[in-house]
Amino acid sequence: VPNYLYGRNFCMATDSGIQSFCCVDQCNALMEALERSIAHPVASPGLIAELVEALPSDTVAAPRNLSGSLRWKLDTIAEQHGGHVPLHGRLFAQWMHHAFPNECPLPRALDVTEAPMTNDEWRARRKISTDVS
Repeated sequence: VPNYLYGRNFCMATDSGIQSFCCVDQCNALMEALERSIAHPVASPGLIAELVEALPSDTVAAPRNLSGSLRWKLDTIAEQHGGHVPLHGRLFAQWMHHAFPNECPLPRALDVTEAPMTNDEWRARRKISTDVS
């Protein structure tokens, strides 16, 4: 759901094309709360788990206990990075999607380089009229 809601197709561009207004990314608020608490680009998996267990969202109540699989995934990320989890890496973003599936989008695949299209871009590429009959 968040991949769909936070996509460019839900942004409204102004006539000038300079600005666009998009849905608020709920995951940013969660990440900002973690960044404020950690105040460092990496953290131990135990600290992250403790903070996330106390972090509420619109769809996830706090306090909560993280599942064993979420803890295992966090520990696995730390093992790959010398015992600490980089907060701004793809693996942690993927972990956040599993911890907050309705707020955090799943990161795009590594081999995807093209940005998603807006509805207008998709219609223009396929030469579909936007006029309503």
